[in-house]
Amino acid sequence: MKIKNKSFKDKSKKWLKRHVDDEFVQKSISDNYRSRAAYKLIEIIDKYKILDEAKNVIDLGSAPGSWCQVLKNRGKGLNSIIAIDILEMSEIKGITFYQTDFLSLEFEKISNIIGKFDLVLSDISPNLSGNKVSDFLLSRDLVENALSYSLQNLNADGHFIAKYFRSGDISDILTICKRNFYKVTSFKPKSSRKNSSEMYLVCLRKK
Repeated sequence: MKIKNKSFKDKSKKWLKRHVDDEFVQKSISDNYRSRAAYKLIEIIDKYKILDEAKNVIDLGSAPGSWCQVLKNRGKGLNSIIAIDILEMSEIKGITFYQTDFLSLEFEKISNIIGKFDLVLSDISPNLSGNKVSDFLLSRDLVENALSYSLQNLNADGHFIAKYFRSGDISDILTICKRNFYKVTSFKPKSSRKNSSEMYLVCLRKK
């Protein structure tokens, strides 16, 4: 099928070339990671030492599984790694994967079985429309829900990491985080694309 919109075709070509030439895409291929997102988590782990005392971890929005791969490689002291996504994710040995929405009643039942965690990770991103306001609001909603889950399911001194977009105000979310964690900060990994507004909310040591 021919693409009639030439400008759309050109943009697609430029995006594909930029993606293929990307340093971290190339590195993820050579390191056998499923996506370049692996290096974002590696940077967070190295900077904030979030795996040092963690035993049980949950990865919300885990597909395609690169963060789970990092957890397997770096989390030698982990007893369990749980992965959740509405999308399919190919099996990774040692990872327990549930294909469901973490906000669903189905997952609520699962939560009663899997118990609490020392680390909650959320790299969830909404289906981006290109509208900054709409994308921010969708992202913000996901962060709020992930935070709510964390406050209910994190052990004392546990950590919460979540992606958000800095194209809007999250001051009220930060207020809740500061009330419930000893340290709260934001971090943009070097492996995050420069033109991306994505940031990571880092909440350390739940009170």
